[in-house]
Amino acid sequence: MADKDSNQKKNAWQNENFVSRRKLGELLIEAGLLTNENIKDALEVQKRTEKRLGEVLIEMKIISEEEMAFALAMQLKIPFIDLMDHNIDDDVIECIPGEVSQKFVCIPVALKNNILDVAMADPLDLNIMKDLQFITGYNIQPAISTRSQIIETLQKHYHPEKSIKDVAEEFVGDIGMEFITEEKDIEEDDFETLKDSPFIKMVDLIIRNAIKKGASDVHIEAQENQVRVRNRVDGVLQDSIKLPKWTQPIIISRIKVLAGLNIAEKRLPQDGRIKVKAKNISVDLRVSTLPTYYGEKAVIRILNKEESFLEMDQLGFAQKNLAIIKNFIQRPQGMVLCTGPTGSGKTSTLYACMLEIKSEEVNIISVEDPVEYELVGVNQVQINEKVGLSFPFILRSILRQDPNVIMIGEIRDEETAEISIQASMTGHLVLSTLHTNDAPAAITRLIDIGIPPYLIASSVVGVIAQRLVRTICPDCKEEYLPNRDLLARLNLDSDELPFKFYRGVGCLNCNNTGFKGRTVIEEVMIIGPKIRELIQSSSTADTLREAAMAMGMTTLGISGMKKIEMGITTIEEVLKAVHQKEELTTVCPSCGKAVSLDFKDCPYCKKLLIPTCSSCNRIVQPDWVVCPYCRNNLKPES
Repeated sequence: MADKDSNQKKNAWQNENFVSRRKLGELLIEAGLLTNENIKDALEVQKRTEKRLGEVLIEMKIISEEEMAFALAMQLKIPFIDLMDHNIDDDVIECIPGEVSQKFVCIPVALKNNILDVAMADPLDLNIMKDLQFITGYNIQPAISTRSQIIETLQKHYHPEKSIKDVAEEFVGDIGMEFITEEKDIEEDDFETLKDSPFIKMVDLIIRNAIKKGASDVHIEAQENQVRVRNRVDGVLQDSIKLPKWTQPIIISRIKVLAGLNIAEKRLPQDGRIKVKAKNISVDLRVSTLPTYYGEKAVIRILNKEESFLEMDQLGFAQKNLAIIKNFIQRPQGMVLCTGPTGSGKTSTLYACMLEIKSEEVNIISVEDPVEYELVGVNQVQINEKVGLSFPFILRSILRQDPNVIMIGEIRDEETAEISIQASMTGHLVLSTLHTNDAPAAITRLIDIGIPPYLIASSVVGVIAQRLVRTICPDCKEEYLPNRDLLARLNLDSDELPFKFYRGVGCLNCNNTGFKGRTVIEEVMIIGPKIRELIQSSSTADTLREAAMAMGMTTLGISGMKKIEMGITTIEEVLKAVHQKEELTTVCPSCGKAVSLDFKDCPYCKKLLIPTCSSCNRIVQPDWVVCPYCRNNLKPES
């Protein structure tokens, strides 16, 4: 009897509200939320886009989702349900298949006495009511909610994020890794909560996946609604996995336990180290945590010993420059500087130099902050500012250790620079790094630090400036024609290209990036007699660069252009690495050699590179008929 009464009420509601089929616009006008002009404008947009009127009104910002939902609820005398504060039982959710709910943008919210309450974005559609009644076998009691809330709630219920346990169990068959660490300052209760947790497997998975992809860093970032894990592969960050927000403190705590950090301290940055061993790998991990707005962020630097020890011939230097660098490091004394921004491969170059000259007859001592890789046969010292073990303090002690070669991680201040130069002038070969844009700027940087020019001229034997660019994947490499805008940045014409261009399409081998591995582009400046004179006279970096180029130095731009010509990398990669105007180059269409953008004529074959007016000598465009500056005829009539 009760069911019969409810059916009668239901039918009466449908007759009152749906049979009449009042239009959405009329209801909103009646509620005072719209004007006739608003409806006319929205209907014109609707004709062009073929979208629902409600969607058009919201996109035009004439009305908000909440205003529309409230207005319809009042006019149709049905309840408005705020799904953000509404809990729905799983049994109720299963009353309507997920595909149907997504198609009709609706969600069941309650079931009682054969009546299913359903929140809808469009309660005016009578066909939805009939279909739902047929599919579920229940009488449908409509309610209204916003489209965005319905979609978000459906996503939460029908497509929940995979649990950490489920993800971790997928990798049970993988080779386990052994973490060698000092687990100190850890509360027993805290460690017990993690010992048998799937988060142990999850952290293993994150690290193992990064090592497998050849990543140099892993970023575990706390965001508003999730935890994002990204890997830096070939210098570029790539998304790896996204985890639920609630996992963030547990994963960070697990990493802190492995790195021997204080898991109770969440307000200050911390640094630690982990050693990882497996059957085929031995990896050192440097861990750094940082408190951010949404929680702690962790960055794990992966120092893979098997992949780090590259020989000089494997770095990618041009044969001419490689011979010059080998000549530098075979000298009994002097200073060799390697410059470039962070992440340009300076440390790898210096490690390769030490491996090149390492022998039983040579005493090599390195001072690093921190020691990145353990080199057999090299005495490595790590900086520890907390106990006063600074670069200058260690360098003074090293000079009493009878060294032949001293490697200094970075010259940061005047005191370090002074001791390094004194060491290079007293029978030691000194290798070090600086942060400058190019090779000539390294000299002016030392002068700015406070080193007298005459000391620099008599101690520095050579400067290496370098950048890293990604190499094209050999498995998906293809020839292509770059667009005109890209060629224009190198002063090249698509109708007169000097060589072929290549790119990577993307495949499984390169993770669909089109790139696999990195190589170096470099400029090597020899400090010869002429440049020594210029240094002693405190010449500018531009003057030093011009003199070095006159002596045969190839700039970063020319080195990058050569890599493009050889099909090793792309124009975009070189332009990202070499962005200064004076370093960019073009290619002579006549002889195919790389020349500076500032050159008007090719110095090798006299080919005119930049057309100029014969009268006023100003730069003109190739298709101009008359010079706009002096009215000279550029193309005389025949």
